[in-house]
Amino acid sequence: MTEAVSRGNTHRTKIVLSFFIFVGFVFFQPILSAWATEPSSQELYQKYCASCHGRKGEGSTALSAGMDPPPRKFTDPSGLVELTRDRMIQSIRNGRPGTAMSGWDRILTEAQIMGVVDYIQDRLMPSVRSANASPGRRLFAQHCSVCHGDSGETAVWAQSGLNPSPRNFTNDKARQELSLERMLFSVRFGRPETAMPAWSGRLTDTEIQEVVHYIRNAFLFPGGEKLHVKEADTVGNGNVLAEEENEGSLNLEAMREPMPQNLTGDPEWGMRFYLANCSTCHGKNGDGRGPRSEFIEPKPRNFRHPSSQHKYNRPRLFEAIAKGEVRSEMPAWEKVLSPQEIANVGEYVFLTFIKPGHDQKPEKPGTDDKDLKRGE
Repeated sequence: MTEAVSRGNTHRTKIVLSFFIFVGFVFFQPILSAWATEPSSQELYQKYCASCHGRKGEGSTALSAGMDPPPRKFTDPSGLVELTRDRMIQSIRNGRPGTAMSGWDRILTEAQIMGVVDYIQDRLMPSVRSANASPGRRLFAQHCSVCHGDSGETAVWAQSGLNPSPRNFTNDKARQELSLERMLFSVRFGRPETAMPAWSGRLTDTEIQEVVHYIRNAFLFPGGEKLHVKEADTVGNGNVLAEEENEGSLNLEAMREPMPQNLTGDPEWGMRFYLANCSTCHGKNGDGRGPRSEFIEPKPRNFRHPSSQHKYNRPRLFEAIAKGEVRSEMPAWEKVLSPQEIANVGEYVFLTFIKPGHDQKPEKPGTDDKDLKRGE
């Protein structure tokens, strides 16, 4: 009897211990995970610096009102010259005598201090050409800020001096519309009917990626927010199919893709139809300067622009001609033309206006793109 009771007590003890272990795991595991996770530079800034310097570095907080001298305003361009990276690291590490800025070397590691400085310079301070700045920040200051403004809000002169005015990267419209893919495409190949030139050939692809990521981190999503951007459709071998403003660049392989539905376009037939029906808007030379273009908004597609030459292959041209373009003067020609006739027009446009852009500027030096020619 005693032995049976002892075995029962042992069993109950195991059950109780298992229960407490389970409860401890459920309740304390998230806490332990949080402790084990290294906070980001942004989180460190918001935790230790924002109460005085402001969440966005503007230096206007409830605490700062009673400080003399007031905390540094990182958004003020006047501080760009003196606020070098080394000085900022020294100030955070040891503090600033005669101010409320104390040293943080007992709380933050050296790596964390440098991370906070990099966050402040890249996310909160205006762009600068200094060699100590990050590559993206330096490139933006050198090439982009003259039109888009030091803080990405569009330069004052450009707001009225350019039509359309350059993009303001700080508003919600930009956050909704500017996917990473679209921004990379626009910087590489420019924007038709705007002052935005193509930077491919002036900047390396790495530099283009650096400046785009700087714009997204510093202006579009300074707090790390992520807004829903409509996913682009894909066709064929996975190349992005542009829908209105969601654009993707085509590589040489994509430019070799044939017409849909196993069609082979007749460029001679396409030329006659284009000159009779399309040139009034798109122009005889495909430059979007046809007689009716002055009265059309948005402007007709300029097929000779680098953005068009890197956006349209045969399948995309077929789709654009067949379906038309929403909120534009471009009709859906599938209601009038047969698929073969659409392929004929597309073939003429491709060979006459699109392909020459790749003949002149092949993707890689020495690339033989003779396969782009029909029948070879």
